[in-house]
Amino acid sequence: MIYLITSTCCLYFFTTFCPLPTYANNLNSPTFEIQMGTVNITGGRKSNESGSIILTDTVGQTFQGQFNSAGFVILAGFQYINTLTPFSFKISDLDIEFGSLVPGTPSIQSNVLTVTTGSAYGYTVKAIEDHPLRMSDGATTIADTSCDLATPCLQTDANLWTSNTRYGFGYNMSGNDVDTTDFVNSNYYRPFPVQNIDQPAIIMSKAGMATTSAATVNYKVNVDAIQPAGTYQNSIQFIAIPSF
Repeated sequence: MIYLITSTCCLYFFTTFCPLPTYANNLNSPTFEIQMGTVNITGGRKSNESGSIILTDTVGQTFQGQFNSAGFVILAGFQYINTLTPFSFKISDLDIEFGSLVPGTPSIQSNVLTVTTGSAYGYTVKAIEDHPLRMSDGATTIADTSCDLATPCLQTDANLWTSNTRYGFGYNMSGNDVDTTDFVNSNYYRPFPVQNIDQPAIIMSKAGMATTSAATVNYKVNVDAIQPAGTYQNSIQFIAIPSF
């Protein structure tokens, strides 16, 4: 089974005014960054109870509105960052079935991840598995791939997996906003990072607006002749993060 996890974070700041110079700047820490930050009385997206009236405003900013010059347009204020294209993330298939596996014969299944965002700062999609493919006894597993012996792969570094005598479970990416210097072609794979042990791996990203960016995830599994028969499963989490 594949599950989608999305998260939204709201940050609130309280400021005490003092007779010292104040400068607008990016606000950041080791865990977050707010770009184009300003100190305002209020601002945001507001609506009435029925939702029929929507207002975006910035109150207290020194300069806001649209400013034009020959060849240039500056849109200053919160409402111009508030995108008209909402962020969305879709997965084409939430249940990946490999069926009966034949030892030494890789099986490949796929689904498609689609991202849309009007944010000027883009987005990132990360992936992580809860554990390697395993049976219900919790002990018998199909190990995550390490790719071909001569070209080992890592959780953040795809490499060639073409040998049918190399076994395990891994994934390949292709399509929009995929790092093609890593996933060079359909023979380059990675193992998934493991929850509570590793950090999620970036599989898609873009530093700008995305109009229906679609990438294909190819899941590959290959087993040897001594792999115990049974039903193996795990969960892959895709974490879609818009950038603002």
